[in-house]
Amino acid sequence: FQEKGVKNLAEVFSRYTDDLTKFAEMVSGVTKEVTKLGLSMIEEELESYDQLLRERKDLRKGWYIERLDKTKLLTSLGEISYHKTYFHNKETGEYCYLLDQLMGLEKHARISEDAEARVLEEAAESSYRKGGVNVSIGEQEVSKETVMKKLHALEFPALKPLIEKRKVSR
Repeated sequence: FQEKGVKNLAEVFSRYTDDLTKFAEMVSGVTKEVTKLGLSMIEEELESYDQLLRERKDLRKGWYIERLDKTKLLTSLGEISYHKTYFHNKETGEYCYLLDQLMGLEKHARISEDAEARVLEEAAESSYRKGGVNVSIGEQEVSKETVMKKLHALEFPALKPLIEKRKVSR
């Protein structure tokens, strides 16, 4: 970010210093650059956790490195792309991404909990299509079918039936 991000922000500001009537465009440009910064910081943070898991055997007792994979995850900020390590436990025969377990992600997750919350919130208020469009502040979106599947997968506790009706005094 120090190399590219600051330079890009300076360019955004310099484009609009002569004509302040384009203030909305300046705000939009700044928003895009700050969003890129946030996404890159999240990617770097996740990769540093994964590197720590690779380097410190005491954190992953019984787990051995199988391979390094690149993955994408849709967040409420936008799509992140990062590397994570696939581990193998020779005692149990199990394979998994330990980083996913630390993050609380289900296997094959493609959307983060915060992005899913945005989808469900919008879908509850309007439509599946709008929920999919509202998944992140970036330009990414998910299909209305994905929104429908997420919504239908929710389970709610059953309500206790009313034992007797209350009577209103006259």
